[in-house]
Amino acid sequence: MTRHPARNNHQVIIIGGGASGLAAACICAQAGLPFLLLEKENKLGRKLLATGNGRCNLLNTGPAVYFGEAGFAGEVLSICGVPEVSAFFESLGLTFFEEELGRVYPNTRQAVTVLDCLTARIAAFHGADVRTGVMVSDLQQTKGGYAVTTNTGERFTAPAVILATGSPAAPKLGGSGQMAEGLGRLGHSLHPFFPALCALQTQTGPIKGLNGLRVPAYVTLYHDDVPVCAAAGELLYTAYGVSGLCVMQLARDAERGLAAGKRVRVGIDLSPLLGIRPVLMRRLALDELTPGENKKAVSQLLHARRQALGADYLYTGLVPHQMVGKLAQLPLTKTADWLTDLRLPVTGTQGFEQAQVAAGGVMCEEVDSRTMRSRLLPGLYLCGEMLNVDGDTGGFNLLFAWATGILAARDLISQQR
Repeated sequence: MTRHPARNNHQVIIIGGGASGLAAACICAQAGLPFLLLEKENKLGRKLLATGNGRCNLLNTGPAVYFGEAGFAGEVLSICGVPEVSAFFESLGLTFFEEELGRVYPNTRQAVTVLDCLTARIAAFHGADVRTGVMVSDLQQTKGGYAVTTNTGERFTAPAVILATGSPAAPKLGGSGQMAEGLGRLGHSLHPFFPALCALQTQTGPIKGLNGLRVPAYVTLYHDDVPVCAAAGELLYTAYGVSGLCVMQLARDAERGLAAGKRVRVGIDLSPLLGIRPVLMRRLALDELTPGENKKAVSQLLHARRQALGADYLYTGLVPHQMVGKLAQLPLTKTADWLTDLRLPVTGTQGFEQAQVAAGGVMCEEVDSRTMRSRLLPGLYLCGEMLNVDGDTGGFNLLFAWATGILAARDLISQQR
């Protein structure tokens, strides 16, 4: 796929071969704009292949859920949102479908299909110069644009640069915040990166023996006993604490609380497991939480079962067998507390190594939301996860990545006309 046109014939250098960089490259290819794409990993789109458990949750059609400079994300998606991103993929020949809660996947249910569509469009363009296994060591502003130096000592110049280098999340898949952090030398401001969408480390005594068990649950994060956020979905007990999509949505606030020296705890309500309330994988508004009502309902259920079944069969068919021995050791009055309001002290998160995305990044007030142009450095575009925007699980982060890459390339093309 790699082509090498005449040196310095590039109209733009795209740094980063993830979602944003590939989207920008496809738009350039469609418009016939020669470009150089540099990716430090040996293959393009490594992180993309891991999204959605290998299925690639392309985007989300539901209400946008973003953090950091969320208003910026809203402005971006008002210009290039679900309809525009969907049309982009349709132009590549990709077919896709929508699941519950607005999650959109390729019809093949394989992330490699998405990557193949992107790289095929790029490969078909004779002006595409794609180089993998190349790390950018220096970015300098020049009189005519920018000069990029690589770890091999090569130097490339172009009138414009699209930066799509991501964040420190998932370093084994190529995640790095080095380029974003290096923009400080060129005048940009950075909100420090921290892990988001990752599992929580907790005290494990109360959940010992449950490692590997998955259950539907409501989870709530507390700072000094004040609820700050909540989510519902499948919870996974682990040897180090708790995980699952619902837990991962609490990670950014857990990090903030721990950094501020607050007492951080995660509350687990298993009333959905007992059939007391249904559960969907989504973020919960705090006013939806009814721990007192759930505890009362569970207490009534347990008393009724004990009268009907006796103590020996109280939990049979009600909870997974791993929990039976643990609950049988508790007085019945304490069991409802364990099932509806077990609060585990949070000692940390699984960090960047396990995070799906990172919060923080380049301050969006320094970027034009209509074009992704830097407001400080003419000819420089900033895209995707390197910006101070992060979203919930479910395709929101990829939607933002596609949109910013598309907008950057389209603006660059408009400047050539």
